[in-house]
Amino acid sequence: MRALIEPMEEVLKTGTRRPAFKIYAFDPALDSMGEIVRGNYSQEPYDLTSFCTNISWTPAKLSFTLADPQGLFHPDTGVDRAYLRDGAIIRLREGDERVPEELCPWTFTGLIRGQVGWQKARKSQNLEAKVTAFSRENSQSLKRRKITSKEYTVGTELGVFLYDICETFLGLSPEEIRIPPVLGLQLRHRVNQIAQMAPWEAVSTILETVGKVPYFDGDGRLACLDKNLQRLPDRVLPDYIRIHDYQIPERSQDSINKVKVVFLDSVLERVNGPYQKLGQAQVTTGFFSMHETLNCWWSEDRKQRASGTSMRVLKSVNSGILPVGSEHYTQIDEFHGRIDVDIDTWVAVLASVMLIEYSVAAIIPDMALVFNIGFGVSVGEGITISVGRLIQAQAMAVLLLIMMSMGSAQYEIWGTPYDYAYLEKTATAIEEGLNYWEENEKEIKNDFLGTYEQADNLAIRELVWEKSNSYPRKLIIDDDLALEIGDIVVLPDGRKFMITGMSKNIRRGEVPILALDGFKVMTA
Repeated sequence: MRALIEPMEEVLKTGTRRPAFKIYAFDPALDSMGEIVRGNYSQEPYDLTSFCTNISWTPAKLSFTLADPQGLFHPDTGVDRAYLRDGAIIRLREGDERVPEELCPWTFTGLIRGQVGWQKARKSQNLEAKVTAFSRENSQSLKRRKITSKEYTVGTELGVFLYDICETFLGLSPEEIRIPPVLGLQLRHRVNQIAQMAPWEAVSTILETVGKVPYFDGDGRLACLDKNLQRLPDRVLPDYIRIHDYQIPERSQDSINKVKVVFLDSVLERVNGPYQKLGQAQVTTGFFSMHETLNCWWSEDRKQRASGTSMRVLKSVNSGILPVGSEHYTQIDEFHGRIDVDIDTWVAVLASVMLIEYSVAAIIPDMALVFNIGFGVSVGEGITISVGRLIQAQAMAVLLLIMMSMGSAQYEIWGTPYDYAYLEKTATAIEEGLNYWEENEKEIKNDFLGTYEQADNLAIRELVWEKSNSYPRKLIIDDDLALEIGDIVVLPDGRKFMITGMSKNIRRGEVPILALDGFKVMTA
């Protein structure tokens, strides 16, 4: 509810109203929207009131016809064209002639998007423009671009999270935010972050956890609609506000009778993957290497966990002619294991002995056979027996046998990968006595909820809201400047009415007729 200054309330209570309004335009090149909302602007706002007719107002949009007989605002030649260009800021102030203007509330603050269209009136041939300004949340920059915030740790108050997002990505100062800095909910997960989400969607998601919906109020500040229908009413309709009509519109669609809230549980739980190959290793070894150690990690970043790991030998060090060693696997921790390849001692000893034997055999002299043919004559030609070479050949054969028994080995490690994650859980609120074929479900997914208690509260609140929303009502009353979107109004007969939409046409010298869209407030 908008708080009215006491002089305004006193004037309204008299029952005699003299409505007044002003429409101002601001040049965005001189002051920003934030400076204007905070009241720190340097320019003199341009009063468009005398040029405006056919004024139509809703909280999200202000439109009016602007007559410009002198061409002051012509987009090409007008001297004051800057006040109606793309991005120009339009504000509407409403009150009473008997109350000073500075005490009257702003009921709309928005911007012109794109180019204002101009045409000549048939009768007067004067230039006319249909001007439409939209509230701040209708900016496409808040809904299309993607943002990624910094990380927030467990225990961070949700209000701190919200204010950081608003200041960093929406460019709002604390003075431009009407939402309390403490929302009564703390983040439950170790790491919390907005990732690749539109700014307005991020604000909506944060507020959704406490059952609120964001919007910008008439003053241009960020406010929120509270979906809690169990709270106290915001305003009891005063006697000086005349009720013209109380309508019950047609609603020809099924109402929501089941709300499911999907959230991330704040308790980390182990999640197993399928049994699979985790890693592989290979080694080339032999008598020259008595021991090889191979560390095998389950992922390149060395963060993957696994259990029940075992080794599969694709090619063993014993695949040669002789068994020359042993292979063992040990899981060191949940992140990696170790393969140990040991070559038997006898391999190196035998290779060393054969090498020594080969070297020593080189100095053994050869034996030559000489034939004596008589008469003191000996024949030198004959057979020479290379005794050393025979020994060397035997040693070389053993060495080659050892070498042929060595080579490369290949291994695979298999196991069950797992990790700890926040699992999705579901909280459900449903009407009693429903058959499953009668259910009309609404699903809400919010990763900033961390417990069943938080999710249950949201599900119940949303179900009551949807149930009440299935009983739409429309209230036609004299304009009440204190009312805003999201207010619960008590009617003279005690019925409660939730405001979800507002509209009116403003004319000089007339009390505007305010049309309120909403629904009858139900209880759980």
